[in-house]
Amino acid sequence: MKRIIAVLSLSLALLAACGRSDTRIVGGYTHDRRLTDQERQLFDAAVASIDDVKYKPMSVATQVVAGTNYRFICKARETKKRGKRFDAVIVIYKPLPGQGEPRITSIERSAR
Repeated sequence: MKRIIAVLSLSLALLAACGRSDTRIVGGYTHDRRLTDQERQLFDAAVASIDDVKYKPMSVATQVVAGTNYRFICKARETKKRGKRFDAVIVIYKPLPGQGEPRITSIERSAR
C-alpha cells in the first residue's frame, strides 16, 4: 500500500511539472517584458548612429551567453518625409566587462 501511494504521489508530481506553462529553454531568451532604465540607455546608445530610421523599443527579452543578448521589439518609422512605419526586432550584444562595447548584431524589419 505504501508503494502504491508513493508511486501515485510521484506520478502526480511529474504530471504537475509537465503541465507548467513556463516554456523557456535553458540558454534561451526570457519572456518579453518592459525595459529598465539601464536597458533603455543601452538601446539608445546602440541606435544613436542610425539616422534614417527612428526606433522606439516596446519590450525586451534577454539571453545570457558569454555576455548578454538583448532582443528589443520595436516600433519604427523611416525619418524621410512620408517615411514608412514598420515593426522591428533589434538584437544588441553586450559582452562581459573588459571584452568590448555593446553592438547591434541584427535588425529585422516586418511590415505592419
